Amino acid sequence: MPSNLYAWTNLSLAMIIVGSSVVFGKIITYSFPVFLASGLRFAIASAVMLPLLLKYEKNPFHISASDFWRLLVMAFCGQFIFTFLLLLGLRYTSAVEAGIITSTSPAMMAVVTFIFFREKPGLYQVIAIAMVVAGVVMVNGFIGVGPVPMPARHMFGNLLVIGAVVGEAFFLLMRKRISSEISNLALTGYLCFLGFVLFLPLSVYEARSFDFSAVSPGAWGAMLYFGAVFTVLAYVFWFQGVSRVSGSTAGVFTAVMPVSAVFLSCLFLKEPFTLHHALGGALILSAILLMTRA
Repeated sequence: MPSNLYAWTNLSLAMIIVGSSVVFGKIITYSFPVFLASGLRFAIASAVMLPLLLKYEKNPFHISASDFWRLLVMAFCGQFIFTFLLLLGLRYTSAVEAGIITSTSPAMMAVVTFIFFREKPGLYQVIAIAMVVAGVVMVNGFIGVGPVPMPARHMFGNLLVIGAVVGEAFFLLMRKRISSEISNLALTGYLCFLGFVLFLPLSVYEARSFDFSAVSPGAWGAMLYFGAVFTVLAYVFWFQGVSRVSGSTAGVFTAVMPVSAVFLSCLFLKEPFTLHHALGGALILSAILLMTRA
């Protein structure tokens, strides 16, 4: 397969998987409490990553103290905050809207970089951020959830998802502060292990009173997908592709994620797709493409 086509295929598969995560996350929230679901996710991911690290990394558990603390901050933002707020938000909002909102990550990264790292955004980034804000406002114009409209509950869910995106933005920016000697495979493994440790106390607490026998095979399948495919395989595909193309090209492929989320939510969860979603999603997709010019 030609190098470019191979890279594009990997990037597309990664973003399709990331988009599908809101669908499986929605299914999981029906059957598991949030902390237990998060702990199980990272337990599964750690079980997948451990043999990979032992096989492909020469000294997988040797890292400096400074890198360890940076990894801990990275895991807290990207594994703990993002997972907790996303799963909790999916209890109150639709997977369609959660998928569209999580696609605002590139713009949120620009905002976080400006506020906390004092890096001024360029003109294209400022315009893109404004388009993202407008897009999110349009998406939130739809206030019906299920058979009974619950505007306040629905808005609360969307705000939680926005909080998850903020955590993800910090997570992605922290990668620059981790030593380049740590491979992407090792980094993925470390983050899975730390995510498991961070959720362990609260997940054990919820597990004590949880009836595991009441969970359906479909919900267990969704959990396995969320832990192994979304948490591990999406990273593998993304790293395989991003190492072969420019950053702007990789940025274009992040637009696949909300398309995947919307399509799969409508297909499997039978969620409605409204004019508000279409207009808001179009603005956000346009903002992603505009940001790649920067």
